[in-house]
Amino acid sequence: MTSEEIKEQLEATFGAAITHAEVTPHGECIIHVAVEQLLAVMEDLKQNKDFDYLSQITGVDYLEQDREPRFDVVYELFSLTKDRHIRIHVGLPEDEPTIPSVYHLWRGADFPERELFDMFGFTVTGHPNMKRLIMPEGWEGHPLLKDYPLTVEEVAFSYNPDHKSELIKTQEDVKADPWA
Repeated sequence: MTSEEIKEQLEATFGAAITHAEVTPHGECIIHVAVEQLLAVMEDLKQNKDFDYLSQITGVDYLEQDREPRFDVVYELFSLTKDRHIRIHVGLPEDEPTIPSVYHLWRGADFPERELFDMFGFTVTGHPNMKRLIMPEGWEGHPLLKDYPLTVEEVAFSYNPDHKSELIKTQEDVKADPWA
């Protein structure tokens, strides 16, 4: 089954749940799925189309771009037996980014889904152990959001030649014989 055939089958089976589908010039199948139908599409891909390996899950924040929805969750799936690849995009709204877990289909979704929660603040419903993965438990905010503050205090940039003057090398220091 080619990427084009997979795209056509998914469009025929799920209709309006497939918001956009394309096959790139390199033969990659990219499917955009409505969040409400994500689990049905993923179950079909695993059970009927042999996509047995979940390579990665990642989040994307499109803050500076003029598009809705603001966020995407991207799934990379492979069929090891059929040597196929597919990329699934799911758009999430800014006000309540919630997505169902695919942990029950691919156990490898455990840490990537926790990372979505930890670094982007996405709620992953149905995950068996939804807690922070990278940041400490008491951490406030989600560092991969593009509007996350990079610093918590103002940094003062100034030129002060007397500050740590002992570290500034003089011409005599540079010309001196280091082996003497």
